[in-house]
Amino acid sequence: AISMLLIGNEENGESEAYGTPFALKELGIVPELFIVGERTGEKGNELFGEICTENRGVLRFDIIARGVKGHSGVANSSDISEKLINARTALNDIFAKYLTLKSTDGWQSQIKYPFINVGTTGVYNVTAEEGIIGVEIRPIPQDDVFELYKEVQLYCDANGFENQKNVIENGVACDRENPSFKKLYQAVQQVSGVEPKIGKKLAGTSARFAPSGQAVVWGQSGIGPHTKDERHFIPSIQPYYNVLNELAKIY
Repeated sequence: AISMLLIGNEENGESEAYGTPFALKELGIVPELFIVGERTGEKGNELFGEICTENRGVLRFDIIARGVKGHSGVANSSDISEKLINARTALNDIFAKYLTLKSTDGWQSQIKYPFINVGTTGVYNVTAEEGIIGVEIRPIPQDDVFELYKEVQLYCDANGFENQKNVIENGVACDRENPSFKKLYQAVQQVSGVEPKIGKKLAGTSARFAPSGQAVVWGQSGIGPHTKDERHFIPSIQPYYNVLNELAKIY
């Protein structure tokens, strides 16, 4: 009743042909509930992580501007950097129409511009012929990035930008009435002796690949995900193991 899938290209590499969605298709597995075993306790001292029933999706794309390399002292020389800065302002206006960017409880979509590349450092008298800006959006399940991306494409077409999409997936929310979710909830409750904490996962996860969005993120605890100080809280391993055993008994 329970299968385990191990992959080596989490998140960034999931679009490659050996990532989670491809493995599920190849194996012919359609799980009733997809449990992503990532850490869900990030205070660093929790013995039991939250069961996160809502998880953000991800949209990543590049905006590319092209011009003509030339002398910066010529009045009509192209300015790729200004064009990209203007594009970022226009994109923010588009995003504000489709995304929940402010909320009282912190459950909101997020926009980041992880990189911008234009010109050559130290070269002042030659204008760039190409520039690129990377965009990453992590949408909550309540926001639709597919409709958003359609408007981004229209903007790019109208303003002479190239647009290269890397990945696009909406966030997911698991049905609390899912029979397998109830069994997981029961297992955590029996081992911990208290009502499990239900949460929401802000970081992008593989949960977005679950059929019909029926996935939870549930794991151990630690601090500093993706930082130089990332650490795992060792005492949280045994309770996690005990819950998995209890879950197997329930099935």
